[in-house]
Amino acid sequence: MRGRASLGLLGVLGLLVALVPARAEAGSATLTAIADAYVNASTPTTNYGTRTAVRIDGSPILNTYLKFDLAGVGGSITTATLSMYANSSNPAGFNVSAVADTSWNELAITYSGAPAIGTVVGSSGPVQAGRRIDVDVTAAVTAGAVVSLAMTETSTTAVSFGSRESATPPQLIVQTDGATTTTSQSTTTSQSTTTTSQSTTTTSQSTTTSQSTTTSQSTTTTGPPTDPVVAAAGDIACDPTNSNFNGGLGTSNACRQLAVSNLMVGDPDLQAVLLLGDNQYYCGGYQAFLQSYDLSWGRLISTTHPAVGNHEYLTAGGTDCNAGNAGAAGYFRYFGAAAGTPGQGWYSFDVGAWHLIALNSNCGDAGGCGTGSPQETWLRNDLASHPNSCVLAFYHIPLWSSGGRAANNTRTLVTDLYNAGAEVILAGHDHIYERFAPQDPSGMLDNARGIREFIVGTGGANHTSIATVAPNSEVRNTDTFGVLKLTLHPNSYDWRFTPEAGKTFTDTGSQACH
Repeated sequence: MRGRASLGLLGVLGLLVALVPARAEAGSATLTAIADAYVNASTPTTNYGTRTAVRIDGSPILNTYLKFDLAGVGGSITTATLSMYANSSNPAGFNVSAVADTSWNELAITYSGAPAIGTVVGSSGPVQAGRRIDVDVTAAVTAGAVVSLAMTETSTTAVSFGSRESATPPQLIVQTDGATTTTSQSTTTSQSTTTTSQSTTTTSQSTTTSQSTTTSQSTTTTGPPTDPVVAAAGDIACDPTNSNFNGGLGTSNACRQLAVSNLMVGDPDLQAVLLLGDNQYYCGGYQAFLQSYDLSWGRLISTTHPAVGNHEYLTAGGTDCNAGNAGAAGYFRYFGAAAGTPGQGWYSFDVGAWHLIALNSNCGDAGGCGTGSPQETWLRNDLASHPNSCVLAFYHIPLWSSGGRAANNTRTLVTDLYNAGAEVILAGHDHIYERFAPQDPSGMLDNARGIREFIVGTGGANHTSIATVAPNSEVRNTDTFGVLKLTLHPNSYDWRFTPEAGKTFTDTGSQACH
């Protein structure tokens, strides 16, 4: 028929194909939380939104809020999994609930103003430190929406997880039924230049520049690799009822834990923070840790390796100081697996080419420190298994000090360290900074095989004075808060005492390993 075009067989088939919707490919995305914070029923008006860890607990109640943005995720969600990196363990696990209100701000949320927690949508199994724990939360997740979740638990074993400010942030892993999934990626270009000195009396300098732009692909360009840096101090956070606490800001000469922690927050070269004991006054009660330490040094929890002090074992005299704190219960509860086994408190780990050992100098609470004691036996075995490493040990009560608080209780442990060729001991207890020349266990100068001890009781609490200058003491200071930063080279180390902002005292140098 003229005036009409015939479709023909191929045309009909083409029309039928056009009328059938195309089947999209399945998609997936791993999203990082855009906001997270925990809230504390015991401090209902305090915000904990800038920490490198989030926490949950059943008593006192600590709940964690998480927020994810699925604006780039289309289609229907087939599965959604919340993945949390655990800093500590809990055999009881935890629950995840939906939160209808997504308007909360991580820098403002508090227990008293937190959104209502809805129905439980998923539960975990036992939580093991050092692993990611996955929970199915599909019922609470919608593509294209902002999703808010809450983590809770009923047991009294507190659990810590990496926050979005840490290197192990909360993740939401989603699978879709066939829509395109898009996520933003960043291109980071960074350069790092570090110039360090090799003589005992000169200084080191470090300069870091970085810039960041967003593109469709992720590439990273870095400068030459640098050796790891660790920072150390003890005698840190005031009791929250201390008259100098001042909301965590401290005064000019006490409770300076926030100012000192600022020296480490954001340091791109810092790989580990070593605590030298008396980390939280007056007794290291769990609530004191949450209300004081956590506001400052708690921002560094994901890289923190603690040693226990004598004040953590007290059961009277400050916040949460009661019979429940026996055995340094608050300390072990707050730091979890990072503190070692409760009742012991000793452990070891590696940073770069170095082997680091945390010891418990409260010998009566640790089952002794003498020959054949559990700790001393463990130490000898640990040293024997790392014969080729540079070794650093850290604990609270020094063997040598000009501050009047040295004790002989660790001499056997120091002898083991000396016999194994250890390089450095870090201690606190006296609230001063002091550097010693290398010594043997009897305190005699030994430049060939001796151990160099640093006392760094400058973490923020307050200062104490010099009693009698001890033999082989090289440098002392009694009026500057700060941290000792050590750059750990494969066969040597550099040290620099870094003072809080506004202060000028410093001490720098370098030393080869034995």
